[in-house]
Amino acid sequence: MGEPLRGERILITREETKAAEMAEKVSKLGGSPVVVPMIEINDVEKPENKIILERLSSFEWVFITSANGVQAFFQLLQQHHKKLPQGLQFGIVGKKTEEVLEAYGYTASFVPSSFDALTMAEEFTSFHTTDKPVLLIRGNLSRQILPEKLREAQIPYETLEVYETIYCTESKQELNNVLSTIDYITFTSPSTIDAFVTLAEYIPDKAMYICIGKTTSERAKELGIPNLYTSDPYTTDAMLHLITELANERKMNHE
Repeated sequence: MGEPLRGERILITREETKAAEMAEKVSKLGGSPVVVPMIEINDVEKPENKIILERLSSFEWVFITSANGVQAFFQLLQQHHKKLPQGLQFGIVGKKTEEVLEAYGYTASFVPSSFDALTMAEEFTSFHTTDKPVLLIRGNLSRQILPEKLREAQIPYETLEVYETIYCTESKQELNNVLSTIDYITFTSPSTIDAFVTLAEYIPDKAMYICIGKTTSERAKELGIPNLYTSDPYTTDAMLHLITELANERKMNHE
């Protein structure tokens, strides 16, 4: 079957700048992508950021858990004409995050076995020791898992907030217009779920909800999202593979 998703309507809720690539993949599989961004990502500049950039040599590790974080961090460096000191090591979460880091010419020295912040914290605190603080690159809605685990392990850290996530309130009408027609709803971060629950007038119980990983699916459970499925590995390709399997299974059951 060349088009396993023919007849399936798939809602893509991620930020608009990244939705096109996923929509194209859905189309190639024969599905109908419906792009309604739930969030928008913007770089932020805070007075304290410049102070931290002046002290980059005081850190041994930089932790980044999203591609947005990598892009915003390096843009901030460029804006302030700063270069990374020798010996600074990167810890990252996620295949896409790693790819974006490599595009800037750097290789991650630490990648957890599972692409989520909890595994990152547990594995790092088990195998790594450092006298210098860890620098956490974050957004305004980043979860507190990493800070909490580093604090428990008595590993010093500082945070650098380089981007903000805001809800796309202008998407509300379009979202509610299409909800009843959707077969699969995809979530690529906890913030997309938070925004969806805020903007949706109701949560369809006939749709299947596909989460990119454990952290995202846990947030969906907390908010009462039904019919939850989680991709493994935590990539958009794996999400689409999972949707294809579910679609095939559903079609076989109806034959």
